Amino acid sequence: MNLNFIVPDINMTFGDMKFMGLNKERYVYDRENNKRTDVLESRVYNIASAVQGGQIEVTIPEYAGAKEIPPFADIELKNPKISAMATSQRDSTYANVMWKLEADDIVVKGGSSVKTAAATSGNDKK
Repeated sequence: MNLNFIVPDINMTFGDMKFMGLNKERYVYDRENNKRTDVLESRVYNIASAVQGGQIEVTIPEYAGAKEIPPFADIELKNPKISAMATSQRDSTYANVMWKLEADDIVVKGGSSVKTAAATSGNDKK
């Protein structure tokens, strides 16, 4: 049996979550040519977690779109998954574990979806 990721109990793991903003955008890396491409792969957002006691990063896939959520708005994560990767140095008996939180989307609490930046950039004048 392979353990690919952990599905957390949202309330026990994160508690109340607040939106903090965009941290960075990740682009596809071309391993064959050893360089980054211009193809957007995902966006990393900062959220505040009451249970974790600070700010954490959540990775959202590119197809979810850029989020225009007001800072400190109460949010929910759709289908969150936690994965881990351990690294160690040669001849070392210790390992470093890097945790990664991914979700399908970030939505304002009580809402079903959030307008993406592309959807709100149009001219709404009447």
